[in-house]
Amino acid sequence: MEKIEGKYIYCIIRKPESFDLGFCGVGGGGIHCVDSKNLSVVVSDSPVMEDYPITRENTVTHQRVIEEVMLMHSPVLPVSFGTVAESTRVLKEKMLEAKEVELLDALGSIEGKVELNLKAIWLDMPKIFQKIVAESPELSRIKQAMLGKTLGMDDAIEVGKAVAAAVESRREKIKEEIFDLLKDIAVDHKETKLLGEQMIFNLAFLIPEKKQETFDKIVRNLDEQYADENAYFKYIGPIPPFNFVRVPITLT
Repeated sequence: MEKIEGKYIYCIIRKPESFDLGFCGVGGGGIHCVDSKNLSVVVSDSPVMEDYPITRENTVTHQRVIEEVMLMHSPVLPVSFGTVAESTRVLKEKMLEAKEVELLDALGSIEGKVELNLKAIWLDMPKIFQKIVAESPELSRIKQAMLGKTLGMDDAIEVGKAVAAAVESRREKIKEEIFDLLKDIAVDHKETKLLGEQMIFNLAFLIPEKKQETFDKIVRNLDEQYADENAYFKYIGPIPPFNFVRVPITLT
């Protein structure tokens, strides 16, 4: 059965006077705009399919397109990977025209703002466990009570739960300290999924562009401030506000 040629969607912007990205999109299609009176959706030609192949090449290309568009036509409303419309007509009628007010409001809400992501990772978990045990009266009590004993299953479970609770408490403490440092800069923040037990936090911040330098200075000092945590801080951005906008898409 012949595949229907559709439009792979990257993001939505205010209608530009001109548009030329200069490289190919997901699947090799040329990148262009579908326009309405006030809005444009950035797309490339692509077969319509229910499950778009989630490969590294495809996902990296998807994000690269949005980031390049943001550099030239900010603000942008990023659209989730793998979103394909059946035709130009559907894009215009079901998205750009039917949702114009919501889309323009969403663009206005992120005008002059960027997303910055900040992650922290403990580099030496055994040392962190030792530090947590040494600083926790409850864990120190359990440790003393267990000295010279052969741990049974119940004892091991009790120790494991106590250590896990102490680690989580330490994560929360550090995270709240970071929020406190950045509360006067960030317009909004989101907690995203932790990737492994060594990760302390994985945070996204929405920041006014004019305050990015201040944000940078604070982040550069974190390694020194948290030297006793033996932690690595990873800072990514500016990137399109993936975590702070929800594009109202109806393509049927």
